[in-house]
Parts: sequence; structure tokens; C-alpha cells
Amino acid sequence: MKVDYDFRGSVVLVTGGASGIGAATARACSAAGATVVVADIDASPSLDVADPAAVKALVQRTVDRHGHIDAAVLGAAIQRRTPIDSTSDEEWRRHMAVNLDGVFYCIRELAPVMKRQRRGAMLAFTSGLVNMGWPGAGAYAASKGAIIGLVKCAAQELRPYGVRINVLSPGVTSTPIFLDVASAEERAMHENSIGVSPAQDVVPTVLHLISDASMNLTGAVIERRLVPSR
Repeated sequence: MKVDYDFRGSVVLVTGGASGIGAATARACSAAGATVVVADIDASPSLDVADPAAVKALVQRTVDRHGHIDAAVLGAAIQRRTPIDSTSDEEWRRHMAVNLDGVFYCIRELAPVMKRQRRGAMLAFTSGLVNMGWPGAGAYAASKGAIIGLVKCAAQELRPYGVRINVLSPGVTSTPIFLDVASAEERAMHENSIGVSPAQDVVPTVLHLISDASMNLTGAVIERRLVPSR
């Protein structure tokens, strides 16, 4: 069976859209006919989602130019690996500022837009490290764990307006956020056990969660697991 998505007439905002899952999602949404707005600290113009004024301005510019925002994929994130007793205040706060505050700022600015529209979908990302833990990943895992509580509360508030928001745990994926910090031993361990998928393999799940195919799903935490090849 084959699934095709028709995003013609839709405006999709993708943070962290310059690489990894964000970039793959942006390409897929564009191929499906959407107008895609990519926001990333490494894009031009750049956006630091940890800056609330910049997030507010981005959402306003998008609405002024396109009139509406139908979906938002909130993928901007960072990961550093430092033992907890060596983690500086600055490094801890930067993880929270980008990974958690950035999602909060986006939801806060997008909520009024989508409530006025009486429709819309948002998707944030958590991590398997929230449940399994990993040496040096305390700041990253803590920020990703907090996203779940934030999204579940937002889902309750937005549900009466026909606006949905969910969380996806994409599994181990060969994106910069993993490859830049994982040791060769860690990569091999994952490849020989649960597997490591390319970013584009996550896209079908993302498209499902921001499309009308999941219009009755909100406040859910979706854990993506690899299907072994035959």
C-alpha cells in the first residue's frame, strides 16, 4: 500500500530545518505541495529559537506573508555530552533554552494563530534517552523529558479549538545531533541492536502526525521503532 499526501495550499513551519529530520521534512512537505518556512540558526536568515522576540517575529512575518500556518514541526535542538558533575551552568541553560524554551516559545506564539483558524497541528520531539539514560546526556535528556509534560498540557488547552499537538520519539537517527556526539562504539552498539535509521525514514511518521490522517490524535507520545529489513 502506498500513501500520498496533498499539502497544496498549506503553510508548514519547520524549526531546525537546515539539517537532519527537519531538512528531510521540509523537502517532503514541499514535494507534497506545501509552502514551507524553514527556520534554523544555520539558515539564512538565521533564527535562534531560544530568543523569544525572534520566534514572535518569525510567526508574525509568516502570518503576514502567507495568512495562516497550518502545521509546525518543532525540531530545533542541541546535544552535548558532558558528565553531570562537569556540566557548567551555561551548558545546562543552553540545552534548556534551545530544546525546551524554544519549543515553549513556538507553541506560545503559534497557539493564538491556530486557535483563530480553528485548526492546525504541531509536532515536537522527545528522545529515547529520557527513559534509558546515557552517560553525559543529562542536560539533553532532561530537556527532552520536560517537552512531554509541556505538550500534554498544551494539547488539553488547544483541543477545544481543533488544534492538535503531539510528541514523537524518532528513534536513533543518523542526524548531526546524534552523529556529532556519539562515539564509534556507541554507533556500533546501536547499529547492531536497535538500528540507526536515516533521517528520511522518519518523515512518513512526521507527515502522518501533521496531516488530517491523524486529525483525532492529540497529546500523544509516539515512539518510533525500526522495522527489521527482510
